[in-house]
Amino acid sequence: MARAKNSAMSLAIKLFIAILIIGLIVVIAAGAYIFFQLQNTAGQMYDSSFDSITSEYRDVEVNLSDGDPISVAIFGTDSDADRELQLRGDRSDTIIIVTLNPETDTGTIMSIPRDTQTTIAGIGSVEKINHAHSYGGPTMARDTVEGFLEVPIDYFVSVDMDGFMNIVDELGGVTVTSNDTFSIENYNFQANQTYTMSGEEALMYSRARKTAGSGGDFGRQARQQQVVQAMGNEIVGLNTVTNFNSILDVLGENVSTNVQFSEIYDLISKYQDAANSLEQIELDGEGGIQGDGLWYYIPYDSSLENARSIMRDNLNLN
Repeated sequence: MARAKNSAMSLAIKLFIAILIIGLIVVIAAGAYIFFQLQNTAGQMYDSSFDSITSEYRDVEVNLSDGDPISVAIFGTDSDADRELQLRGDRSDTIIIVTLNPETDTGTIMSIPRDTQTTIAGIGSVEKINHAHSYGGPTMARDTVEGFLEVPIDYFVSVDMDGFMNIVDELGGVTVTSNDTFSIENYNFQANQTYTMSGEEALMYSRARKTAGSGGDFGRQARQQQVVQAMGNEIVGLNTVTNFNSILDVLGENVSTNVQFSEIYDLISKYQDAANSLEQIELDGEGGIQGDGLWYYIPYDSSLENARSIMRDNLNLN
């Protein structure tokens, strides 16, 4: 299967790098006080329950300071009041896997459709892959993705996309060109028309999936990519510390990761060239109603095997 060169940073790496690089921007712009605020936020975001080292698919530990090739899973979750009342976790409606190899300055990126059929790790049931995050958070989601791809997952970023969109308002809005023509609630979008969106408008735009003309899951993934890329551009372009505290509050409340504060510099200094050289992997397949009456996305065996091989190559595992 051909890999198309990714002309711009995609959702995953824009999100991942934007969250990390904001630390260096803050330090330069604001000095010690904001630095300690950032360190505080990093502590809020840090999830120590996720083991970044142990994996049956890799024999040795990864070391960021040595520039070892790594993989990163980005889970974008959507809050749901009904699910919270039932004490059920958030499903990961966006699942993106990135591999970064600083030795060759190459990277790969692949989206896994939320409705992909697979076996849920720790449970053994065959379900949609996005259910794993609701059952056991990023750890179970990681284990499930590892089993599906047969590739180790070293790091993760889990983002509540609903809450994360509050950053849009702190940034004064984001500029996005609509990829489709559709309406959702009180908002109307025309394809190829550019909008400066508020946080609520950006959330509605990126959430649309079942609305006529919105393009389903794949349309929503593309819109989430657009919005987060626009947010990344705004964050990197900040020249004032006025809203940094508010932005850090939003990050602390809506992002969890197993990246430690002490690792941020290594990630930015050693892995950014690879992050700027991402190649897209397409997971081809087809969807349909299965025996349980639910719609699933079923990747073609050949496409899945090819994706596994490409990622393992970039991780120096083949």
